Amino acid sequence: MTEIYTIRSESGDEYKLKFSTDRSGIIADSLLDELDREGIKVAEIALARVKGFGITNIKVLNQIENCIADLMNRHPNVMLCFFCDFISFLPATKKKTPVQEYRSRLFTAMFERYVTHHHLDNFCNNVVKVEGVAESFYFHVIYRKRHQRYAERIAEAYQKDFGKPE
Repeated sequence: MTEIYTIRSESGDEYKLKFSTDRSGIIADSLLDELDREGIKVAEIALARVKGFGITNIKVLNQIENCIADLMNRHPNVMLCFFCDFISFLPATKKKTPVQEYRSRLFTAMFERYVTHHHLDNFCNNVVKVEGVAESFYFHVIYRKRHQRYAERIAEAYQKDFGKPE
């Protein structure tokens, strides 16, 4: 499964949001094979700005939230995973927080606001923090409560295997 969405801001910035079950190596193939046998698909989320330099505003964040919710609603046995990147710069007011931590906190706040506002108490966001050499890395697993044991296995594997070849 691969789904790609284009999101545009009022100022003309453009973002690509991609959900894919193609295997990238972030999660071990052996674990993905095991989840497949259980009927669970794991889709990785990739978000990239492809045009513009404006601040990502709340309307764009809402569109991202809606795409995630729509995908989860259409695919009852999918879990979503994403790795917070550290490529882009942060606004000057946010510079005291490492980029990955800032993005992880922002997503967590967005997720909690969305599920609370829409009364979706069945969905969870598990944040996995891995201590790196220079900074911490953040990995998120979004899942339904009934898939908690699978989310825990993904988180444990990610924590244990981060940066190690399979």
